[in-house]
Amino acid sequence: MARRILDDLFEEKLIDVDKSDLEMLRVMVDEFVLEQLLVEDRLNEEVRKMLEQYRDKMHREHINYQDMFKMIKRRLIEERNLVI
Repeated sequence: MARRILDDLFEEKLIDVDKSDLEMLRVMVDEFVLEQLLVEDRLNEEVRKMLEQYRDKMHREHINYQDMFKMIKRRLIEERNLVI
């Protein structure tokens, strides 16, 4: 998807890049997008581990896992100034 957007921007002359540098830019954009996806994956895993520690208590107190997951994730995103 990022590759297509970049190609469209280039074709519409909305970015000024030498054609010879376009492939390098594509690779850089792909790497950036992948890294951003990995940030979210790592964050999700961290939240899962946090919630696992409180699984029994959440069950006893009828706390919804999904709601708690979203709340903790949102809080961590804000605290760490992440863009997801």
